Amino acid sequence: MLRLFANLVIVLACNFFLIVGNAGPSFAQECPDPTKATNASAQQKQASKRLNRALPIYRARSARYNLALVGDSLVELWQPWIKDSFPTRPVMNLAVAGDTTQNALYRLDGLDLPDFHPADVVVLIGTNNLGAKTAPCAVAAGVVAVVSKVRALWPGAHIYALSIPPRGKRYAFYEDVRIPANQLVASSLAEMPGVTFVQMNDDMLRCGKPSDKDCSNYKPDHLHFNEGAYKLITSFLATAGLQL
Repeated sequence: MLRLFANLVIVLACNFFLIVGNAGPSFAQECPDPTKATNASAQQKQASKRLNRALPIYRARSARYNLALVGDSLVELWQPWIKDSFPTRPVMNLAVAGDTTQNALYRLDGLDLPDFHPADVVVLIGTNNLGAKTAPCAVAAGVVAVVSKVRALWPGAHIYALSIPPRGKRYAFYEDVRIPANQLVASSLAEMPGVTFVQMNDDMLRCGKPSDKDCSNYKPDHLHFNEGAYKLITSFLATAGLQL
């Protein structure tokens, strides 16, 4: 009996190492702990012209704002439809096009908004971290670090963290990284008080299953959103409990 058990352990161990060895680069990369990523991964990047113009107004009138948006171009380019999306909320859009999670951490570190106490914060970040040589756990660690930083800055706010949406050719850019990264973020944030992870409906965003057919929710680059996508995202947030 002992010999049979020992043989079974050896077989399982061999199978595990065989799976890891064939699993690709994600298993070979170091996955940073989210609690360390804030200090280890923050990277400087200049703010956009839009944010530079808006920040003095945000600072001067910070008490009137009660909702903040944090993210990359997917959030910054939301600006023309912000009032339609959040008709009852004064919104501070702190997003910058091109930001990775590391850039967002640097930007949040440098914010000078001492009188700003939002009731809610929406976070959409991580698409610029997707890549062939990036492990899902590394992308997830960055997203969780951004949410943790937002929690530290505004402890009284409820945070709505949106999943990384589809993009690219056939709206299936690095799905082997994006999908498990979203799953890891969801499981990590489930333990964080005052945080709601919002898993967006991928097929609704890309007008169906992955396809070569263009979707009207996206611009021709298959990355940035048109108005239809922002309407969908707003509905996802409302379903999750965010007051619009």
